[in-house]
Formats: sequence, C-alpha cells, structure tokens
Amino acid sequence: MTPDPYTAVAALIDRGSVLLATDFDGVLAPLVLDPMTSRPVPGAVDALVELAGDRRVHVAVVSGRDLGTLAILTGLPVDGPVTLVGSHGGEVGGAGPGRPLTPVQADLLRSLHAELAAVAEAHPGSRLEAKPLAVALHTRGLPEATAAAAAAAAQEVGRRQGVTTKHGKCVVELAVSAADKGSAVVGLAEAVGAEAIAYVGDDITDEDVFDRLSPGDVGIRVGPGPSAATHRLPDEDAVAELLARLVAHVRGR
Repeated sequence: MTPDPYTAVAALIDRGSVLLATDFDGVLAPLVLDPMTSRPVPGAVDALVELAGDRRVHVAVVSGRDLGTLAILTGLPVDGPVTLVGSHGGEVGGAGPGRPLTPVQADLLRSLHAELAAVAEAHPGSRLEAKPLAVALHTRGLPEATAAAAAAAAQEVGRRQGVTTKHGKCVVELAVSAADKGSAVVGLAEAVGAEAIAYVGDDITDEDVFDRLSPGDVGIRVGPGPSAATHRLPDEDAVAELLARLVAHVRGR
C-alpha cells in the first residue's frame, strides 16, 4: 500500500470528475456498542458537503444502514448534494421509492426476523437491527465465545434460498436482497459520469468495493486487517483530516 492517500485523491480531482464515496461506521463515525448512538467525527460530514459543491466531485456515503437511519445519523437529507446509499446499495437517496419486496421476500424477511430474535434471546447481550431489506444481529461487547456462538447460529439461519449473508465487524446480516456496495458504487459512478472513484471503507463489506476498483481508482482502508485497498488510514480522525485537506485543495484550485 502506498503511504499518501491525500496526494492520490487530490490528483484524481485535478484530472477530472471523481466519485468520492465513504462508508459511515468505522470511517466517518467511531464504532460504538449501540449502533443508534453513533455520531460522525466533528467536521467530517461538513467537509463532504463542501466537497460535493465542487463541480468535479460527486460525493456519497455508502452504508449497510437503512436509508432513513443513515440520514438521521449523518444529518444529511436523503435527496441532498451528498448521495446517501443504504442497505449495502439496496436503497439510493434521490432515486425515488425503491422496488417493493415481493410477497415471498416479505414472508422470508419476517421469518428471518423471528428466527434471529430467537438467536438473540439464546445469546443474551446480542441485539437485533431491523432494516427494510434485512435483519442484523449485533454482537459487539459480548464475550468472545458468546459472540462466536451467536454469529454461528445467525449464519445457520441464513442458509436458506433467497438469503444473502453479510459479515461485518461484530455483526451478521441476513438480507433478502443481493445488493452489494461494490455494484452500488460502480453503478453510481457510471450514473454521474465520474471518470474515477475514490472509496474509503473499513469493513468486510467494503472489500466488495475495493475489489471492483480499476487501476486508476483509489481505495483507502481505515484501520488494520488485510485489504485490496491501495492506501490506508489509521482511524476516523485521520479520515476527517483527509477530508479537510481535500476541502482546502479544492478551495485553492
């Protein structure tokens, strides 16, 4: 991995139209025990909004959170200058109502919720998060053995036709949609006519994006762990600093 993500992203902006996209949890906001108490690092969202005002920069926040929750936590409007992409690409802000679940998918989602609720009850301290297209089991803060057992039980529930299982940091999500962040980011770049992509992510699901990037794109992994990203930052504060430097760069052009 090369050491200077700022120089790489600034060069993309100088060359042409860029899609700058980031994950939310673990990138713009620290990971916390209760996902609904998550808050962005000061200045990070403001920087994204200012960058979105530059004619060369299209900005998006791409998350496993559902679209409504993502709007609440970021403080950004669903149809604003920063595109919000929720449910791993299953929901895109400003795109109008999403495709409704089929009766089969709706029944499947209800069944998944009931079965994961039983898993959560059997593993005290684990928590359910209901989404429009999925249900997630969070295990952050549990003893390692309990968390592993809960995750294994959740994964077993997901061994059904029509279910996509996504693993993240201390979370297993069972979705009735096959959407993924990689397809969402590439599709959004095509839709806005971006010539290059810069993506910042920290989790397993963000590797779907890094794996789809072209040689001229920039992938930035936040935190430790193996990654297909070409660059790395240590934490959320470093992401906020990167965004602030990019704001200064576009102001000075």
